[in-house]
Amino acid sequence: MGIQSAVVRARRGMREEAGLHVVALSSLTIAFMCLGTALLAMTNLDALADSWGRSGRMTVFLRDGTVPGDVEQLRMALEGLPEVTSVAALSAEEARTRFLRDTDLGADLSSLPADAFPASLELALAAGTSAARVEAISTRLRRFRAVDDVESYRGWFERLERLLAAGRSLSLGLALLVAGCVVLVIGNTIRLAVAGRRQEIEVMRLCGASHGFVCGPFIVEGAAQGFLSALLAVGLLLGGFIGLRAQFDVALSGMAGLDAVFLSPAVALTFVLGGGLLGAAGSLLSLRRYMAV
Repeated sequence: MGIQSAVVRARRGMREEAGLHVVALSSLTIAFMCLGTALLAMTNLDALADSWGRSGRMTVFLRDGTVPGDVEQLRMALEGLPEVTSVAALSAEEARTRFLRDTDLGADLSSLPADAFPASLELALAAGTSAARVEAISTRLRRFRAVDDVESYRGWFERLERLLAAGRSLSLGLALLVAGCVVLVIGNTIRLAVAGRRQEIEVMRLCGASHGFVCGPFIVEGAAQGFLSALLAVGLLLGGFIGLRAQFDVALSGMAGLDAVFLSPAVALTFVLGGGLLGAAGSLLSLRRYMAV
């Protein structure tokens, strides 16, 4: 009954001070959208890194004029390695065809001769192959006379890992900043609400109302503000994601053949519930300061 009474009185208070709460809700929604955008970017970067980590591969570029016997010997050596799951030979003409098919540079490159593209062996590596093992395989492959160069793509993956680490640090800093903003905005909103209902609060105290009875509606109001603003931010992000998904898919497909993904249901639910908890915390801090709870 106490919770139901607090909810009813909180709803009445929010109706009576709708302008105050709408301003706070708008500010909080913008803050949560900034954090949600960062989380969405990190979600897709994590998916990209996970995909690259699972689909480990290497490219062995062959020297010009390599005889078929040397290539076959190299291929048999590669197939004997436990880390190599498959080996596919790619001729110079096939490399040229694939390049023209997958590249869109806005220029006519069809005149490029096949000699401009080296023949290669495309290696698929087993999942979980360590960076040290990949480097060891690359070093051994460079000793074969048929091998011109080896591309392990580890440099790209390491740069992505550094980008992810920086993104996680940035997201954490942004989350702390948003949490502080939420607490401050809701705290100030509740302070103004307390000031506007000062007479009502004094009457309840004279009638013997407990601190919990007096403060309950304000805590509910703060939690509702945090919850609704986070929910609205997730809804707006989802709408924007659906509207721009085609562009996102093109960008990710070009890099790793992936489709863009939205926040998982668990992350979205945690995001919204976290907004409610922050709102309740902001209310409590404000009430402790201005009502000596």
